[in-house]
Amino acid sequence: MADGLMPDEKKHQVIIIGAGMSGLCMGIALLKRGIRDFVILEKSPAVGGTWYDNSYPGACCDVPSVLYSFSFAPKADWTRRHAPHDEIRAYFEETAERFGLRPHLRLSTPVKRAAYGDDDCWHVELASGERLTARALVSGLGQLNVPFTPAFPGTERFQGERIHSARWNHDVSLAGKRVAVIGTAASAIQFIPPVAREAAQLYVYQRSPNYIVRRGDRAYHDWEKSLFARLPLAQKLARLLVWLRGEWILYPVLRSNSRITRALLERKSRQFLEEELDDPALRRALTPDYRIGCKRILFSDDYYGAFRRSTVELVTSPIEGFDEEGVRTADGEARPVDVIIYGTGFQTHPMQGQVEFVGRDGVSLQEAWAEGEEAYRGVCTAGFPNFFMLYGPNTNLGSNSIIFMVERQCRYVAACIDKLLVHDLKRLEVNPGVQRAYNDRMQGELAGTVWVSDCDNWYKNAAGRVTHNWPRSTAAYWWHIRGPDFADFDMA
Repeated sequence: MADGLMPDEKKHQVIIIGAGMSGLCMGIALLKRGIRDFVILEKSPAVGGTWYDNSYPGACCDVPSVLYSFSFAPKADWTRRHAPHDEIRAYFEETAERFGLRPHLRLSTPVKRAAYGDDDCWHVELASGERLTARALVSGLGQLNVPFTPAFPGTERFQGERIHSARWNHDVSLAGKRVAVIGTAASAIQFIPPVAREAAQLYVYQRSPNYIVRRGDRAYHDWEKSLFARLPLAQKLARLLVWLRGEWILYPVLRSNSRITRALLERKSRQFLEEELDDPALRRALTPDYRIGCKRILFSDDYYGAFRRSTVELVTSPIEGFDEEGVRTADGEARPVDVIIYGTGFQTHPMQGQVEFVGRDGVSLQEAWAEGEEAYRGVCTAGFPNFFMLYGPNTNLGSNSIIFMVERQCRYVAACIDKLLVHDLKRLEVNPGVQRAYNDRMQGELAGTVWVSDCDNWYKNAAGRVTHNWPRSTAAYWWHIRGPDFADFDMA
């Protein structure tokens, strides 16, 4: 396949994998550059990416909607400050329609493999066996797309229903059921309150507690929506204020030397816990013993309130395994349940693992990243010409909107692709020495963040190297990726 164009291969200038917010943004960026010969391949039957996959009860975004949206596609009529799942998904559907992406979309089209050929093109093999080829390939898979389900002894013995939050089974009723939730991180704290209201008994299995800050969600008033519609500058101001909160309050917490800001936010989190729960033992069990920011800071208005229900029990003893009836813990307790829900997040290593990418010289992306994922500016990697990533290595955030980051990446990548096509280049590839120097700087800066402290988080690989997160502010990234310096690339 990689030795040249096969007779049945359809050729495009650009192939984009994924029709989540990254892939849609990339398509729009190409159209703005006048590049129209591209296709967006999406495994699901609809656009939205994570907002299609994650449809669990209570799903919403931690980032206020005015910022968790494209700067070039504002929405004046968000119903709530933190829009629910269905509204966010509808927004991406509307955006695809508004910017003319429908003709470029191929839905229900999972990609199996992509390989760089001797003809300096990328050859993409679909799960169906169909093959496509392109001058440039863009991955919009991001960092969080493959659900992680821990392997507990006896899992297959359990006779009830098992659900992962990222693949929620809406056909399973929880009404009157005994339910076990495994995991208490970002997704779990959203679906636990509605599950608690429905289930007859809920057991929440916690490995470690999280810092949780009150979200402060509310419905937008009609006058606010009218103001945003009639005076777009007002919404831009609201967007700016949310962004500044991330830059001036949340981002400093992630720096190792930011003692005052960190102490204030820790205090705010603990005050929230104390206001919501009176039980001293429960408070202790829900109080983290690590530095705030080392794990993702979570936002919720109603998570702690779920534990005020007599039907909800927090379990902190480690899970020993499953049997036919339910979950056994290390303290010898066996709790019979009808449904087990995994709120255990995603497989974060290897990154981009959903598709096999094979670059120059037959080296796969996973082989190239054997010692840890790395990229230049988070968007390209040596050995993989004409290949770009969105929401790639060292671009995840702990303090602001990832859409802000992706918009800048898309402009950068579109400029690179424009260079490739306009100058009819065969190859555009970041220089390995430039990439090495860049990532050495990244790791040096990451050493000054709270993520390297002694706590478990998904940002680090097995060797303890932070491969997912950006170490500076989003303003710094905006400046950092304002445009490509083609002296950093090898071109032919």
